[in-house]
Amino acid sequence: MTTGGFRERFVVCGEDMLSLRMVEALVRQARRGTTDVVVLTTPGGAVLDRLRAIRGVEVVEVGEPDDEAFVAAGVADATAVALVHREDVVNIHRALRVQELAPATRLVVRLHAPALAGRIRMLLPTATVLSVSATAAPAFVTAAVGVTTRQSVDLPGYPMVVADRDGVRPERIVCGLARRPDAGEPVLLPSEGETDLVLARVAVHREGRIVGTRRAIWRRVLTRAYLRARASMTRSLAQATLGLIGLLVLGTVAFATLAGLSWGDAVFLTVLDSAGAADPDTHVTPVARTIQALVTVVGIAIIPLVTAVVVDAAVSARFAGTPQRSRPRRGHVVVVGLGNVGVRVVEQLHERGVPVVAVDDEEGPGVTQVRRMGVPVIVGDSTRRTTLDAASVADCRALVAVGRDDVANLETGLVGRSLRARLRVVLRLRDDDLARRVDRTLEVAVSRSVSFLAAPAFAAAMREHQVVATVPVGRSVLLLADVPIGRSALLAGLPAGVAESAGEVRVVGVYRGSGEDAVLECPPRPQRRLKVGDRLVVAATRDGLVDVHARCAARIAV
Repeated sequence: MTTGGFRERFVVCGEDMLSLRMVEALVRQARRGTTDVVVLTTPGGAVLDRLRAIRGVEVVEVGEPDDEAFVAAGVADATAVALVHREDVVNIHRALRVQELAPATRLVVRLHAPALAGRIRMLLPTATVLSVSATAAPAFVTAAVGVTTRQSVDLPGYPMVVADRDGVRPERIVCGLARRPDAGEPVLLPSEGETDLVLARVAVHREGRIVGTRRAIWRRVLTRAYLRARASMTRSLAQATLGLIGLLVLGTVAFATLAGLSWGDAVFLTVLDSAGAADPDTHVTPVARTIQALVTVVGIAIIPLVTAVVVDAAVSARFAGTPQRSRPRRGHVVVVGLGNVGVRVVEQLHERGVPVVAVDDEEGPGVTQVRRMGVPVIVGDSTRRTTLDAASVADCRALVAVGRDDVANLETGLVGRSLRARLRVVLRLRDDDLARRVDRTLEVAVSRSVSFLAAPAFAAAMREHQVVATVPVGRSVLLLADVPIGRSALLAGLPAGVAESAGEVRVVGVYRGSGEDAVLECPPRPQRRLKVGDRLVVAATRDGLVDVHARCAARIAV
């Protein structure tokens, strides 16, 4: 019995970096009472020594945990048990075993297959199912297409985005999240006026389709058309097209200034001449005749280009449902490594309308999945120039290397840089120190760790926090979470603003009511006080989320 605090017991069953980072998060965030962590891991695991070095963590080496091992680990008295093996079937088997031993214990299960995750509640009613790839992929997508890209946040019935303050209308901003200086580390949750990264509401059509926060629909359509046209043209063809269009503009200006025509007549005559439909007139001035002849020649040259673009668009529309499309030549994103994370990154880029070329070193399930999306795939060694040349890396928008091997990812990025010095490179690196040094050394390079991005969501789920989204900010992470107000909670009867803490917690809104009838009050009204059953939606650091959850939970000393 511990007076004045909570006693927690967590059991983690896994043997990779995700397990290590979860344990570190659970121990570091133990602010009140006592926290016991037991780790069941394979003998000689890669992170075994680092796990043993953490104070207060009991490490049990066992090949395949049986009933006796789980009973010895104390699953019956555990606050939560996490099953985070790489294989879905292994986690399901272990979760069923724990459920038989301790039916009331909360389970956190790592699963990749989306269809299986949606139906697993029939087998595991007390389980929270999370996907590492689904949690980490948005960070790689955001880094690949640029810092101004928006990350969607799915609050039930209230779609939102994380975006730059300059990219959204002021009236749609819900709250500020971070300030990102040009040099140095970002500042999380500073005072509201100092933020440049914000959470904003998005508009929704009657059909339920999400619309942009600032750009009109026609502008989005033109942007997507531009990206597709740019991806289908080589650099030399694009330069020739822009050059010819520039000559036509100069011809229009020359007609209006040198030939003395009005601007309307100048545009009219340029269009006719470029189409070869002009009626030559020998009585006009020599200057006008010269301009007319030049514009006609330029028009003859540009007609085949226009025809090629129209034909390409028609053919693309005709065969949009075929499994393979031609590889884009420019402005695309090259994704290397089609494991679970790579496939999710390709899927999210494809859904956004960003042209993608995928690369993997062998034919596997990931290659098959990506080909079904209609995304072109190159099978070959990504550390060879010939493979990256085939993917047009020299003309791509970004190179994303998300294979399982840090050395191969780094080598792929360096080979890409040898093809283009200022190429935007996004690397999956597990080693934090290596990642920081790469970020400092390579310009226009971003490194991400999948376990670093996913571990906060898994650790939060073990404490019964519902993490809605993980927002990467530099090498830090912000969590958007839904926290219920329990019986006799410290915050019950107080305004929602009391939950805020500078640099750690910011209140986004409050769900009033229960179930499907709950209404999000965003931002919460200052005079309204929190009641038992309300749900507090917060943006918080990992430590801040633990603190606000303790104040929202039941005030009981265990």
